[in-house]
Parts: sequence; C-alpha cells; structure tokens
Amino acid sequence: MTEPILSVRGMSKRFGGLQAVQDVSFDVTSGQIFGIAGPNGSGKSTLFNIITRVPFGANAGSVTLEGREMHRLRADAIALAGIGRTFQRENVFSALSAIDNVLVAVESQARALGFPQKVARAEKMLDLVGYPPTMHNMLAGNLPVYYRKLLMIASSLALKPRVLLMDEPASSLTGPEIDNMKEVILAIRGEGIAIVLIEHVLSLLMEVSDTLLVLDQGQVIAQGLPGDVIKDPEVVEAYLGGAYV
Repeated sequence: MTEPILSVRGMSKRFGGLQAVQDVSFDVTSGQIFGIAGPNGSGKSTLFNIITRVPFGANAGSVTLEGREMHRLRADAIALAGIGRTFQRENVFSALSAIDNVLVAVESQARALGFPQKVARAEKMLDLVGYPPTMHNMLAGNLPVYYRKLLMIASSLALKPRVLLMDEPASSLTGPEIDNMKEVILAIRGEGIAIVLIEHVLSLLMEVSDTLLVLDQGQVIAQGLPGDVIKDPEVVEAYLGGAYV
C-alpha cells in the first residue's frame, strides 16, 4: 500500500455555537489529485484554513506531511515545509509586476540563490502554468481574472510544495479558461505534486480527481472513487439536489 504524503486526522473547527468542520480525516498520496466537493457553507474553505493555519488553526485534529507534524507550526513554516495553497480570490500583490510577484515567493524559499537563478526559477513557474512571457512585466493589478489566478498558482509553486491545496481555481472563468485550468492542474500533477482540489465546477472536478470527498455541514458524507461518490444518495440530496446548478 502506498504511504500517504499528507495525512489529515480528526480536524475540527468551531466558531461559538457553529461547528464549521467536524472530525474530517483523509489521506493524499504522492502525485494524487484529491477532490473535495460540497454545497456552499459546507466547510470546504474552512478545512483549508485549519490545515494551513491561514488565517486560523483547528480546535482539534492533526496534519502530517511525509510523517512530520504540521499542525503545531506557524502558517509560514507550514508553507515552507511543503504545503502550498491558493485562494478563491486572486491573492496577488497588485502593485508589483507578474514576475516580481513570483520572485517574492522564490526569495522566501531560496534566499541563497543568486538573482539570475531566482529569475530563472520564477520564469519556470510561470511557464509551468502557461503564463505568457509577454505579460511578465505587467502589473498584477491590471491583469484579467484568469491571469491573476495563474499568477497566484505560479507564486504558490515557487515555494516548491509537495502538496498544493487549490481553492476553486475555476471560479469566475469562461468555458475555454476552465479547459485551460484543467491542463494547468494536470501539468502540476505531472511535476509530482499532489493536489487537494476544492471546486464547484463539477465537470472539472470529476475529470481530474482520483478520489473525491464530499462535505456537508462540516462533516464527510462520502469518500471514494468519483464515479461512485457522485451516485451516493446522500451526496445527491445534499449537494446535487439543490445547491449545485
């Protein structure tokens, strides 16, 4: 049996009287795309928050990366240890150029490199996600949504993650852009990076995921092969029955 690269056990988060995430556990193996689905408010992004401790940690549970405990580390240490993350909104430095955004991440991960080597690494990450070289010097704040998303992903990859948590990368994109994003996700997996993918575009999630987990009201209601999970009656009622169009 393949040993997991990422193990999440019993993760829980409460806000006052609201149990946002309750006893969530799963394993991700190297190079796997692990999909997470669920209706709005089911706790998906909160789960990413407590795994990465951005902006808050869990009330209970543990996270290990290649056997090393992560849940007691600071958020920056978790990122540098190998758990990267992207966000629903395009989290970029608007006043910096595209390549300077990626260089900020390179500098955090590889301070000892010379400047030409840092630039080369930043360019490699931009190339990996399909970001056009002619747009390297454009201000990030002036970029369309799709390219800001690519830039955010490239910046996360510059930290050299072993696992990348991607939160709805296809949101607000057009049909052709969603197709392009699918290729980006597969290219990242092709680099040997495991991906945990939250996505409301169900067709994309089904096409790329090796395993699918479904949350409802903070709890896991199904987990397994995507084709089997999507037929689960509880999933159909909770997710497909009304919340997803």
